[in-house]
Amino acid sequence: KIFKVNYKTLIIISSAVECIHSYSLIHDDLPSMDNDDLRRGKLSVHKKFNEYTAILAGSSLLTLSFEILSSSDLKLSQKIKNELIKTLSYSSGHSGLAGGQYLDLTFEKKHVSKKNIIDMQKKKTGQLFGFCCESAAIIKDKNSLTRRKLKDIGLNIGFLFQVVDDLIDYRGDSSIVGKPTGMDKKKGKATIINLMGYKETLNYAKNLKKNIQQQIKKYGTKSEDLQESVEFILKREF
Repeated sequence: KIFKVNYKTLIIISSAVECIHSYSLIHDDLPSMDNDDLRRGKLSVHKKFNEYTAILAGSSLLTLSFEILSSSDLKLSQKIKNELIKTLSYSSGHSGLAGGQYLDLTFEKKHVSKKNIIDMQKKKTGQLFGFCCESAAIIKDKNSLTRRKLKDIGLNIGFLFQVVDDLIDYRGDSSIVGKPTGMDKKKGKATIINLMGYKETLNYAKNLKKNIQQQIKKYGTKSEDLQESVEFILKREF
């Protein structure tokens, strides 16, 4: 809405992002990673089917996302498509989501600094949010400064989402969340809440939300939907 991007264009790009997101969750649930039996209140893919189906389904969704972005259905120039594919690749691979997931697993049961936890969570969760915000600037062929500002907003929104997710895991109701809670502490995950405690983390999340909303306000009334999305993140039930 801020950049008046065509709705159908956004839906196509969003579907590519959702493929990446779903692939990451399927692989995240695998026994070799977080070994979770439930996802969104249903059996995770490897439990419903088997491990090789989960691995192949995840890998197929990963490649499907780039098939979607390169499709003729996406009515953008080849230059813009290439930039979208390149940026989403960066956000999804070792510099982004996959690299963050590696750090998340590597940091288990270790003392990790706040800085390193933030870096890990901005990669693991923030990078896809960053791409979502930056993609609008890519489509409109904006300069690198505009792109960087929007990506920073997305990274911070993603980080806020992860912090709240950790709060939900700490104190949430598993019947509402759709998966067992209390798992981060049991696995020794490096999280802000395990470092700072519940109350301090909740205040930290509220301040982070305020800072994000200050960044977004600069884009005027067209940013209201984005403001509501940020507000919703902190209101999720926990």
